[in-house]
Amino acid sequence: MKDENQCLPYEKMRTGEFAQYSRCFGLDGLEVMSARWMEHSFAPHMHDFYAVSLNYGGRGAFDCRRELRDAAPGTCNLIAPGELHTGHATSADGWTYRNLYVETTLMTVLLRSLDRQGPSDVRFKFPLVRDTVLAARLAHVFASLAESNSQLQNESLLLSVVARLATDHLVPGHSLRDAGREHAAVRRVKDWFEAHSEQNVSVHSLADLAGLSPYYLVRVFHKHVGIPPHKYQTIVRIHQARKLLRSGAAVSEVAYRTGFCDQSHLNRCFKRTLGITPGKYASFSPRAGECTS
Repeated sequence: MKDENQCLPYEKMRTGEFAQYSRCFGLDGLEVMSARWMEHSFAPHMHDFYAVSLNYGGRGAFDCRRELRDAAPGTCNLIAPGELHTGHATSADGWTYRNLYVETTLMTVLLRSLDRQGPSDVRFKFPLVRDTVLAARLAHVFASLAESNSQLQNESLLLSVVARLATDHLVPGHSLRDAGREHAAVRRVKDWFEAHSEQNVSVHSLADLAGLSPYYLVRVFHKHVGIPPHKYQTIVRIHQARKLLRSGAAVSEVAYRTGFCDQSHLNRCFKRTLGITPGKYASFSPRAGECTS
């Protein structure tokens, strides 16, 4: 039996820059994103899911929590929902990694499956770690999800990843927020965006909601969130677009329903955030008993 601390080799991948999404039947709330970036650079953005990554080859870097992180082979990237981060390759060979994208509802189910005591709202201690046990477990689950294996095997391997996260890398979600408690006005504006992101709102309307001057609202929002309100609105629209595409909605309908100017505008923003176009993302739909990629 192989030592769990030995990270499995990454299977041969195509050359050049690419990004590919996969979903598995029976694992609702989970996506696998495989990528090699050469030129693509992610602007500051955030997700509404947990991103747990294994860096396989080349080298990358990402800004998170006001520090540039060196994504060397064998390290793991741990990004919680709402954490602002960037990303780009720093090697001539590009940056190759795989991501588990875990929806918050699935993370809650997985944590409860461990008989874990404590809140389900969790964050990571650090956004990048060197943990050979976690890396090996991630490599095993990625290899299993890439093949035609049983749901029982895939779920068991996924639980082994979450178990390692729970014992070594998770903290209650509030502990990070307490370090710089969010401005109440910023919270109101963020909540409004979550409910009405498709609306073409003015800064004056948001300022009235927040009880601040327009200029001060933009400044305080940027200070607490890391990006200005208009960029946050775009990110929330991308989150909504992703959910609609997964439900089977057409790209043109998604662009209209999420408030983008047109389909081209959605395409540009979606690719900047997730690395692929909405049309390509929508093409992944798992059938019973298998994963798609």
